[in-house]
Amino acid sequence: MRYLYILLGLILFSIGTVAIWIPGLPTTGFYFFAAFCWARSSPRLHAWLIRNKYHQRYVEEGVYQRKLSQKQRIAIYAMSAGFMAIPFFTVGKLWLQLTLIGCSAAQIISMEAFYRGYWFKSWFKGHQATSQLEESVDSE
Repeated sequence: MRYLYILLGLILFSIGTVAIWIPGLPTTGFYFFAAFCWARSSPRLHAWLIRNKYHQRYVEEGVYQRKLSQKQRIAIYAMSAGFMAIPFFTVGKLWLQLTLIGCSAAQIISMEAFYRGYWFKSWFKGHQATSQLEESVDSE
């Protein structure tokens, strides 16, 4: 089973890399699932991913503990709006412009609802903090 996860991770990573140059094909999802497969293939790799500083900062603190500050969220919204402004001003199709505005509004509403605690209040109740996870892995 281990080698199946490694092979599947390689395939997904390859598709994600090719997707960089193909418009409309998402890259992030393929990379995410490749990381998932590789983490499942090796307990050592999984432990490294969990202890990684980026995982700590963005996943552990940002998602599980909801510690993403208002300033950081505004930076995310501004960057997203900047990227959405490119097709908004270049395409000139009203339906696309309205869709982009709707997507931006949905992103802001959903992220603010999540970080203010309106949605998914008990979503991560059973989640072990990385420090607790490390203690359980070290004790085994």
